[in-house]
Amino acid sequence: MTQDTSTYYIWIGGSCDYGHKERAGGAAVVIEHNGNIISRDVISDLHTTEFRMMLTLMVKVMQEIPEGSDILFLTNAAYIQNFDKTPTAKSANRTSSESKDASSLAISAESRGRKARANPDLIIQCIEEKKRHNSVGVKIVQYHKSPLLIETHDRATEAMAKTRKEFHQKNNRLSVSSEIVVSVSMPPCAQEGEDGTENSSHLSR
Repeated sequence: MTQDTSTYYIWIGGSCDYGHKERAGGAAVVIEHNGNIISRDVISDLHTTEFRMMLTLMVKVMQEIPEGSDILFLTNAAYIQNFDKTPTAKSANRTSSESKDASSLAISAESRGRKARANPDLIIQCIEEKKRHNSVGVKIVQYHKSPLLIETHDRATEAMAKTRKEFHQKNNRLSVSSEIVVSVSMPPCAQEGEDGTENSSHLSR
């Protein structure tokens, strides 16, 4: 791909593990400008999707890149092509907690030739940030032919796994702490009588 030296090329990928109860998600970017990689970034969170993470990171990137720039996001995720399409009244009523179902609806609707836009809160932010720049677009590229895109998916997956691991470690520590508190607060088993002598049950020989 021939690159324009003035354009910021943003390779962006995401990852989400729906197989876990806490459903961690992540997204990562590699930013190229004037033929050089100028920065990398990655985010992750719990109870989310890769689409929410990718849109969140798109907002962050557009905020950080100098105003009036030309920006092109490069990805294999067709979902984010609608990042600047105004949400419908129906989609605007969806909450972030419904993002998994909404994402499924988006995929289903795309297959029927309709445009369904989940995550309206983030799309609205993308629309506002886009106004700061000369141009912002999304280009779909082939995953296996794009080393930097593969890198973003790998980094997003690592961040997602780290977030999930830290979540479980924290919960385990809290669980252990709770058990200790309960143990300390419980009265000890009677080993001595009230007068300081051993219980009679221990004296029978």
